[in-house]
Amino acid sequence: MAPKNLDVKKFDEFLNAHLIELPKKVVEVQHFTKKEIENILWRSVLSQLLIKAHEYGLIKLSDNIINLFEQERELKILDVNKEKLVSTLENQAGAEKVFEWLIIDTYYDFNNWHIESLDWKVSFRIREKRDLEGHSTFYYTIKRKEPEDEDSEVMRVCYEKEFKINSIIIFTELLNYLGFYKARAKKKQRISYALWKIKFDIDDYSWIPTLLEIEAETKEIAEFYINALWLTDNKKSNNGSRWLFELYNVPYKTFPKPKVEKSTPSKPKIIKPELQKKD
Repeated sequence: MAPKNLDVKKFDEFLNAHLIELPKKVVEVQHFTKKEIENILWRSVLSQLLIKAHEYGLIKLSDNIINLFEQERELKILDVNKEKLVSTLENQAGAEKVFEWLIIDTYYDFNNWHIESLDWKVSFRIREKRDLEGHSTFYYTIKRKEPEDEDSEVMRVCYEKEFKINSIIIFTELLNYLGFYKARAKKKQRISYALWKIKFDIDDYSWIPTLLEIEAETKEIAEFYINALWLTDNKKSNNGSRWLFELYNVPYKTFPKPKVEKSTPSKPKIIKPELQKKD
């Protein structure tokens, strides 16, 4: 099944079949959203997905601070002492604990792995945040790596937008309708702290030592806090999660590529031209 353009009539039929009632007022897509969608995804079916889902109220911009900056600048610090780091952040740095929960990331693509193969490294992810009481909230994230940024040698710099999904069931049905498939997935336990506009994410994956992700506006700010937290001797990386799994020789969960059903081409019909009647 190849990516296809969104048939508006069929999409409306889809919504009528799955929604209890259609929204009384269709939400208009803001201009900056349209512009930034094209900046991230160019002209793909993923852009249509985001625009239509936004219009029908299936998703909305989240309150994540990333949406203000529209950029993620992060640096991984590996093999940290979790107990000591938490104590330093809380008691010495004065950082505020933002949340603690399980994160499950599922990445989607087409059956030809179009998104994964793009040279400018685009990813499309649904993130489930499950709190300590077992309640889940779902988010839709588009991310594009920006290797040309001046901080890229030190930090992982990505253009990013995050949207909260109001109905995960309908949203995933829409993904299936448009030809998306699960490509890979990962999960981790995360404790997050915030200090001004800086985020400290302490992550625990299975079979991987605890690591810290610092998100800051510049590499200078990130490096300042690396020194302040006594982490200058730790190994650092600006790579993504797949590099991390390879480093520790931990298998990354991937899903088999969907099989494309080969249809037997039908014989072309020969249409005889109508003979014009002579007067």
